[in-house]
Amino acid sequence: MAAPQDARNRGPKTEVSVMQSPERFYSLDALRGLAALSVVFWHWQHFFFSGTELGAFDLARLPLHRVLHLLYTRGWEAVDLFFSLSGFIFYWLYSKRVAERRISPQRYALLRFSRLYPLHFATLLLVALGQYWMLREKGYYFVYPNNDIRYFVLNLLFASSWGFEGDFSFNGPSWSVSVEVLLYALFFAYCRFLPIRVAILVLSSLIGFFVIQDHILEVGRGVCSFFAGGCAFLAYQVIIASRRGGAITKWIVGGAIGAWGLTFLVRHLAGLILHLEPGVRRVVFETMLMWPVMVLFPLTILALALAETQRGTLGKRISFLGDISYSSYMLHFPLQFLFFAAITSFTVDRSIFYAPWFMLLFFATLIAISLCSFHYFELPAQRFLRQLKS
Repeated sequence: MAAPQDARNRGPKTEVSVMQSPERFYSLDALRGLAALSVVFWHWQHFFFSGTELGAFDLARLPLHRVLHLLYTRGWEAVDLFFSLSGFIFYWLYSKRVAERRISPQRYALLRFSRLYPLHFATLLLVALGQYWMLREKGYYFVYPNNDIRYFVLNLLFASSWGFEGDFSFNGPSWSVSVEVLLYALFFAYCRFLPIRVAILVLSSLIGFFVIQDHILEVGRGVCSFFAGGCAFLAYQVIIASRRGGAITKWIVGGAIGAWGLTFLVRHLAGLILHLEPGVRRVVFETMLMWPVMVLFPLTILALALAETQRGTLGKRISFLGDISYSSYMLHFPLQFLFFAAITSFTVDRSIFYAPWFMLLFFATLIAISLCSFHYFELPAQRFLRQLKS
């Protein structure tokens, strides 16, 4: 994305003026980066695997447990936030261009392929070599069990989570990238052949949650969250075009803060739900599953986008985390593999994985190599692939 205009050039925001969308949402970039790192905290349990089975570990001893408890236990939900962010951003950047046929299917596919495939392919090869070494030297794979030719081909084709698989394989976190590829194709077809309407996106999101998820869990999660994010963008469009956009923004931001407060409260009291009647308990649990993907995440994205539109820039100082979000997400498992292999080659004692200094070292290394990957591998590869077709 291009750098945004200076907020001073846009003029003051008033109740009777129509807000202008920025050229870049720094706040959403920052949120995407934080979501990627949240998944890494959830995957900290990888260090306690014995082969492909999770061994016993003390949750309360994990580094900074009091502060990071929610990420250690619910960090996997950040992937749904990823999907929702993608839905918002894609409807913002591409929906009108696709609908008006100003971007061809070939061009659209090239843009996405050149952005995703180089690092996907590189990490696939790294993990494949690592798993081969692990099996030869120690007699087992690390964390993810399916690392044969069939799964390698599925990963090569971005098809590792399309319903052909039995379990995660190779660079396991890349399952969400596989789902994203399906979502990109579905998004293009929607914008090209259907009217861009909230009702269509809401229906698609509900189908993802209630229908597709029962058959292909990962795809259902992606469809539900992606189109919920698209709904957030359509709401954003309406609000910034309104002459009362400023007042509505305050209500939306307040609602998002309240939604997070309610979420923490309900999860703190989750034990009480077990005492409810079975039928009531089932409804409550279903609601709790729907809440983040259908309400909390889209509302948060909408609130941040509106707040940044109103005030100029938001989260600019940490927006670089968004630039390296794909890098940190795709590289964290190969890096865990490397750290695990190195440490367990010298000792069977895993107490080091409870040490805060070790976590600091790991995240510092991850961010450093992610920055290098983004600037010196991903961007050059992206430019090279796009120039081949220009």
